[in-house]
Amino acid sequence: MKKDKKITVRAYGKLNLMLDIVGRREDGYHELETVMQSVDIYDTLELWVNGTGENKIICDKPDFPCGETNLIWKAIDAFSKYTGIDTTGITVRVDKQLPSMAGMAGGSADCAATLCALDAMFETDLTKKQLCEIGVTLGADVPFCIMGGTRMCKGVGEKMQALKSPQCVFVIVKPDVSISTPMAFRTYDSLERVEKCRTEKFLKSLENGDLRGMCGEMFNALEFASGKKEIELAKKMLLDSGAIGSLMTGSGSAVFGVFEDIKSAEESARLLKDHYPQVWVCLPADTGHKLIV
Repeated sequence: MKKDKKITVRAYGKLNLMLDIVGRREDGYHELETVMQSVDIYDTLELWVNGTGENKIICDKPDFPCGETNLIWKAIDAFSKYTGIDTTGITVRVDKQLPSMAGMAGGSADCAATLCALDAMFETDLTKKQLCEIGVTLGADVPFCIMGGTRMCKGVGEKMQALKSPQCVFVIVKPDVSISTPMAFRTYDSLERVEKCRTEKFLKSLENGDLRGMCGEMFNALEFASGKKEIELAKKMLLDSGAIGSLMTGSGSAVFGVFEDIKSAEESARLLKDHYPQVWVCLPADTGHKLIV
């Protein structure tokens, strides 16, 4: 590796087109079945050797954690342990565009992108499988963010199957509310009766390119545990403005609508910007990260 080598990488966000909880393991983790979709909203990370012998994260967002609790920092440590390479003295500058606490894997995406950037920086030529082996120790969404595209993810996120991508446009809104992921799962566990996803019907519609059929089967078990009226209101506003389907992603609080064309999506976004400060129009992406040469 050249000492002056700088790596730039994009970290793409994700949406959960469906999310069902199908069991619970002995270690307390929930067994999931979820279809994740990368979208073309991304953070940009720049990595370089700073010559100080100390790692450093830089971000101009005041609420962005730059210390050792950040998954970027943990990714640097995990990469070092896995490869045996000394990774002290790395600076990571983050241009943060993905919202936090939104269910869009903002932290996991940065973590995955960091692993892939370090692989390029140190020319270790790790396989995607090896990167995912590191990633799964850092978070359930990290392996997906390494692979990207459209995938069925099972277990705690480590079992993945590539799927056909939907041909659509997404409008995403971020209500002014935060949802704790651990609390969402605890609330779900306390529910006496829960609905279940019709997974096979969802997958059949997706495979057949039946967008309306897919939207009719979109499902998120954690919506029932959110307890936030803001989620239902955001879904209603998306549907009222032309979406053919709407769902909360992950444990929230971002909500997305599915549109058949860019014109109707942009019109919806224009209307929604009167009510929400954070609104995005985006397309499905076929990757979870992209190295910029």
